[in-house]
Amino acid sequence: MTTVVIIEDEPPARERLTASLRQLDPQLEIIAELGSVADAVAWFEAHQHHGAPDLVFADVQLSDGLSLEIFARVQPVAPIVFCTAYDEYMVEALAQNGIAYLLKPYTVAELGEVLRKYRRLETHFSTRLAALARALGQPCKSARRLLARDRDAFVAVPIDEVAYFGVRDGVTELVRRDGRRLELDRTLADIEAELVSVGFFRINRQYLAHADAVVGFRPYFKGRLVVQMQPAAGEDVDVSQPNAARFRSWLEGG
Repeated sequence: MTTVVIIEDEPPARERLTASLRQLDPQLEIIAELGSVADAVAWFEAHQHHGAPDLVFADVQLSDGLSLEIFARVQPVAPIVFCTAYDEYMVEALAQNGIAYLLKPYTVAELGEVLRKYRRLETHFSTRLAALARALGQPCKSARRLLARDRDAFVAVPIDEVAYFGVRDGVTELVRRDGRRLELDRTLADIEAELVSVGFFRINRQYLAHADAVVGFRPYFKGRLVVQMQPAAGEDVDVSQPNAARFRSWLEGG
């Protein structure tokens, strides 16, 4: 679950941002809503070593100064999305852990693209960390069980019982090795970041699979591959030509 801090001194703007984030990703957890430079500095100082957020959304101009002052005094390791009506602070803002600069009024679609950018960065660095951990012979921390929905109940599924994950009609599914399909309230990118170190691979936009679930593959049109899954996916699971070499290497244990 991704934790978020919002720094915004205008209640209507804060409420719109909160509602839009929850609409885009219900799994986001907003752990603090701060309205001033002083409050934000105090909060970050108190949470530098415990409870720090994964992502920060910050207006630039606050009631008692610029949010840039916050990050000059306490530097959170989290990336920051600046949301403001003023474009003159862009260069300085992006030098302060900034990954995006949204000009008000921004749309939900623009906010969604920012979240997708964050997920891409998160996946990239998680993958690199896992590779480094393997090279050093160190275990990389990952989930050992996942909470999945089985009709009206939730069940804890051990990772070693998972064959693969898929997206069907916009819903993330967990497919167990015995063929049972359960629903997850998480995105594939979120799951991938946790499980890349324990044998899972992002085959394409719809599938994240464990190596043991791949029975084989065959060449397809324009360098693509079609993967045979067990349990069967019920549709063609293809690997793009740019991803084919990485897929082969992963499947061979490289």
